[in-house]
Amino acid sequence: MSSSPLEDARAHFQAESFEESRRVALAGLEERPDDPDLLRAAGRAGVECGAADAVDQLNRVAELRPDEADSWRDLGDALAAEGRTDEAAGAFRRLLELVPDDQAALTALGHAAYASGSEGDAVTYLEQAAGGGGGASSAMINLVDMYREMGKPEEALAAAERTANAAPEDVAAALDVAELNLELGRLDAAAGAFERIRELDDLPGHDVYALHALIEVELRRDDLDRALALAREAAGIDSHGRTAGVLAFLEARASGAAPDEPPPNHDEVLRALGASLAEHRRTHAEDWIDVGGGGG
Repeated sequence: MSSSPLEDARAHFQAESFEESRRVALAGLEERPDDPDLLRAAGRAGVECGAADAVDQLNRVAELRPDEADSWRDLGDALAAEGRTDEAAGAFRRLLELVPDDQAALTALGHAAYASGSEGDAVTYLEQAAGGGGGASSAMINLVDMYREMGKPEEALAAAERTANAAPEDVAAALDVAELNLELGRLDAAAGAFERIRELDDLPGHDVYALHALIEVELRRDDLDRALALAREAAGIDSHGRTAGVLAFLEARASGAAPDEPPPNHDEVLRALGASLAEHRRTHAEDWIDVGGGGG
């Protein structure tokens, strides 16, 4: 038995063959131009391909199925992808009428409000979404980032701690707590958080990142002996040699003697340690996947 155009379109979409998925769905629409399933298949594939008519197709689905939440979710996502923020917000508001606690819609509305300059509304939407639970949800994660962008590290830390408490084994959540404590000068709390990360992050070679962060904490405390001990520990396991300059700086400070090669200065060492922390963050970026979103 041969498969239908809709089945073929869905199969190609699942295989990430978006152009072919769109082509098959469009071919099916020639015979059934108002079939909402084929319109959805064409529109969703079109969004992935950057097709100009994708939004029109998904808008038609919403017209045909106004009481289906996924119709508005797909339309909102497509409009947001085109930067049509106000229109996307309208679609997500309609989605919330159907599913009042939809985390993805509330999160999207939070970003739309923030983009339009309504910081209070943005926080309200994200707080409402985060209140829905779900561990380290996208809403909680986005709330941390939004507070950071607003220049509100205290509020960002409070949100980060909520995220880490909800997902105590999540390294990226723990990193937010550690970084924000460091930014706020709460060095004891930062040190404890980075020690916790050493326990959590068991990826090969990642212990160096936590050690670099702890070195920065000790430099800010002006405890050079402890910083030097940590640098030597890091250098012993640093297969990429990223600790060499930090260790040279600290050994020069400890000995007081002029080395043959001038070591990096204090600011250069702090920049290197900051770059290591940023790299650690990037390695865990995949942990912050949006857990909202529509069905297949």
